[in-house]
Formats: sequence, structure tokens, C-alpha cells
Amino acid sequence: MNHLTRHLRLTDEDAPSLRLAFASGDKKTVDQHFGSCERLMVYGVAPDRYELLQVAGFNVAQGHDLDKLETRMRVLDGCFAVYCVAVGESVFRQLLARGIRAIRVEPGTRIPDLIAQLQAQWPTTGQHQARASKDPSRFAEFEDGGWD
Repeated sequence: MNHLTRHLRLTDEDAPSLRLAFASGDKKTVDQHFGSCERLMVYGVAPDRYELLQVAGFNVAQGHDLDKLETRMRVLDGCFAVYCVAVGESVFRQLLARGIRAIRVEPGTRIPDLIAQLQAQWPTTGQHQARASKDPSRFAEFEDGGWD
């Protein structure tokens, strides 16, 4: 059975590279369980902007079907995280093995609000420089004191 019903991919060479997916039936909020979602919305996110990159629609079939889950996971290739209202433990581990974090949120959480929360935590250039410029010998005093 083909689980993918529609798949729109937008190509933009200047698209933000951090990719986030959202399990959404209404295209505005996270309101679906990952394994039975009717749609995944994939956005590219940068500190100051975001844009829709991909929309995938699925046949909704109940039960545990490995092909159904694999189809959804292929859509997530290259994503950092997927936001959903629920995800099974086994699927959670499968996603993590692919480098994708499954983040559970309350049903009805607005997608733009989730993106804004992430952008608010984005490190500024000054924070990156401060971390990179820390003295590499700053732990020497601990080692001298017997710490490993």
C-alpha cells in the first residue's frame, strides 16, 4: 500500500538549513500522533526567518505497519526534530537512531509559536565567539587538585 498521497517539495537554495517537521492535520497547529498523522509540514528555520519547505500527506491507517512508519521517516530525512502530540517508544528510538528528535507538545500548539520559541533560544554570534574563546587550560586547576 502506498501511504504517501501527496508530497510537495519547495526548492530554494537560500532556504534555512535547520529543518523542523510538524505533525499537523490543519496545517497551522501540531495536532497529530506521529505514527498516524495525515500530514507532515517541514520548515527551514534560521534565527530571523523561516519558510515552508515540504508538505507530505498520508493515507491514515490505524495499527502498526512498518511501511507506514518508514514512509513518514523518509519525509523526515535531514530534519533536526519532529513535533507531535504523541509518539510510541519504539518509534521514538528509531527516530533518535536517525538523528531526529521527537518532541511532544500539547495538542493545538501553533507551529509559528514553536518556531519562535526555538528562534528565541538561538545563540547570537557573540555567544558563539565567547564559547570559542574560552581558555583551554581553564580546567587545569581542577586536574591539579585531583579531579578527573
